[in-house]
Amino acid sequence: MTFAIQPRRGLYIYLKQMRHVSQLKKFGQIVYVSRKMGFAMIYVDDTAITQQIEKIKQYKFVKDVVSSPRPDINPDLDDMHDDIFFENYDEESAR
Repeated sequence: MTFAIQPRRGLYIYLKQMRHVSQLKKFGQIVYVSRKMGFAMIYVDDTAITQQIEKIKQYKFVKDVVSSPRPDINPDLDDMHDDIFFENYDEESAR
């Protein structure tokens, strides 16, 4: 038996009332709850994320659901940022 890491994605769920946070346990692992800002962050399996979001949005106490863009971001930027900065700097100094 081998250990396999399942891909997960964070969902930020904005709530009308914070007393309903415990109902979100059925969708995934609750990681963070901000009572002041009115949202909860949960981790959900990435396999059927769109169906999960639609199910969560059906609840009356949910204002909005935002998916985390973290898995879609390319972590290997290399020197791309430096190249863009220096190109803009050269254009400005030429003026």
